Amino acid sequence: MAFYDIDLSTRMGAESAVHMGGVACFVFAAMSVLGIVIFGGTAGFTTPEGIGGMIGIGLQTLIGIAAGFRLRAGKGLILGMVVAVLLVLEIVAKIMAVSIFGTMITIGLMVMLVNGLRGARALRNKAGFAEDEAEVFY
Repeated sequence: MAFYDIDLSTRMGAESAVHMGGVACFVFAAMSVLGIVIFGGTAGFTTPEGIGGMIGIGLQTLIGIAAGFRLRAGKGLILGMVVAVLLVLEIVAKIMAVSIFGTMITIGLMVMLVNGLRGARALRNKAGFAEDEAEVFY
């Protein structure tokens, strides 16, 4: 199954989409840690600008990790949406910086995260899945 093609009609498909969204959040958090190191190195680890930027990126990292764990648990729709907004801002920043490879990676993460959010919403829906209805007769 391709990362952009998900099946939300089954519970297993929705759970795999949610897990994929969690992985996207963890990769986003890892990219943020790399951003802390690079930004701290260029702005200075001891300057007020560097410290403020590293604190902001650190909060972004914590949000990504929390959303990843919540999505891996099958929940986390709200935190996932916050990460999606942060990813949109990241995409805009990478386009403005003319970072083609970074833009492609971030767009791929965005696709994975949106599919994970769709899976979380399907799991949250109490209507049920096709195999849930079929288990009654087995």
